[in-house]
Amino acid sequence: MSLQQLKVFIHELEVGMFVSALDKPWAETPFPIQGFMIKSLADASRVKAYCDYVYIDVAKGASPLDIKNAATANSSQRNNRSSGIAENISSPINKSSSQNSHSASNHSSVPRSFVVKPYIYNKTVELAKEIPAARRVMNNLVGCLSVATRQITKCGNFNLDQLQESVDSMVDSVVRCPDAFTWLLRLRAKDPHTHDHSIRSSLWATQFARHIGLDIEQLKDLCLATLLKDVGKAGMDRTLLRKPDRNAEEEAEYRSFVSASVENLKQSDFENRRVLNIIKFHCERYDGSGFPKGCSGKRIPFLAAVAGIASEFDRLCNPREVTQTLTPSKATGRLYELRGQAFAQDLVIEFIRSVGLYPAGTVVELTTGDVGMVVEQNPKSRLSPRVAVFETKENSSDEPNYIFVDLKNEQKARTQLGNFGSRRALEVNKLAINKDIDPETLNIDDQLLNRLIAKPFDSTMTGLLAMGGSKAPSNRGFLSALKQRLSI
Repeated sequence: MSLQQLKVFIHELEVGMFVSALDKPWAETPFPIQGFMIKSLADASRVKAYCDYVYIDVAKGASPLDIKNAATANSSQRNNRSSGIAENISSPINKSSSQNSHSASNHSSVPRSFVVKPYIYNKTVELAKEIPAARRVMNNLVGCLSVATRQITKCGNFNLDQLQESVDSMVDSVVRCPDAFTWLLRLRAKDPHTHDHSIRSSLWATQFARHIGLDIEQLKDLCLATLLKDVGKAGMDRTLLRKPDRNAEEEAEYRSFVSASVENLKQSDFENRRVLNIIKFHCERYDGSGFPKGCSGKRIPFLAAVAGIASEFDRLCNPREVTQTLTPSKATGRLYELRGQAFAQDLVIEFIRSVGLYPAGTVVELTTGDVGMVVEQNPKSRLSPRVAVFETKENSSDEPNYIFVDLKNEQKARTQLGNFGSRRALEVNKLAINKDIDPETLNIDDQLLNRLIAKPFDSTMTGLLAMGGSKAPSNRGFLSALKQRLSI
């Protein structure tokens, strides 16, 4: 039977109605995309928190006319029946509710899920070509966010158009080549700028949204919300923000930043309700352990849950936010432990797939014992990225040589590593990443790493010199070869 939809404003929503469409995308709410039955006043109240109006399917549930007729019938019979009999009055509401009880029960028992549409966005620009554009976008974004935060904190209007333009540019860059921003944020790891956590969180959230194929407007709203989610912290004592063992009173004061962020934005005439909703709920957790309201499960809008898990992932990896920094693989492992608790299980699993165990810029140890750095992801094989492998200490010159290998092409990578001097390249059963390690292991100047990504990935290159089937001469080290290649 085709849908017989009727627009209903929130104040007209009643028990027994079947909601089939919303006034916003389903992903911005916690409701199942298949539609749902209003089974109680609590269900109606939940919808009111997210929508101004909805569409109901009168073929699956009650219509406003049914509600009116039922109310009239109940009123006329109330004085003639006992309370026990009145509970069994047959009405359109009861009939429609009975017909849909099995469907509604299924909706409530199934964990919230989302549709993954892989390869909606394909990489269109190579990393080396995207880096300059991404750098300009990032620099502009940092400046715009800094100015906007100051203006919002003072409860004044801020230049939303300018910030939105920066957000749009960031989203466009991530869509074109998601590794570019990841690299640049890796190179800013030692930068003490206070907005880096927000920018990194927005990157992880946007990458996830790109991964599952959300539409571009949702990517932009999610990115903007994750950037602005912490503006309420700007007026707080820094000692309180960084204190690891806050007492109950201090914790309550800290948690007020969510409401402060929302209120500051509203007082700045910010009217994007979808963005405000994401900020409002991003600290809520699936098991109800979050704040400020302790919402749980399906009461948390999907995009807010994404912003929450992105923020938690960066918090685990960020040395300024936790006592002990976790490597990316250990951070994702921690998230996996939290599945079904702080975050919905399907969200955790797909988020890990989106960021990968080894994001660009991660220092790794191969099964051969060689150490390198992930340069770029293989979208279809995230456990087999492209890696810059560096010389071992006993074979290295004053400045290290390196070779690019693509772990997805294992046989070719084995040969290249063997020619490069790796003793175990042909001996190990599987050439792969063994683990990620402390980035200080390489002790390479970030400026050199910055230049490393300025040239296209080429698995035939070593030390930025053609291998010619053998390792580059020791007197042609990393820096000298780099200078020759770049003519500096």
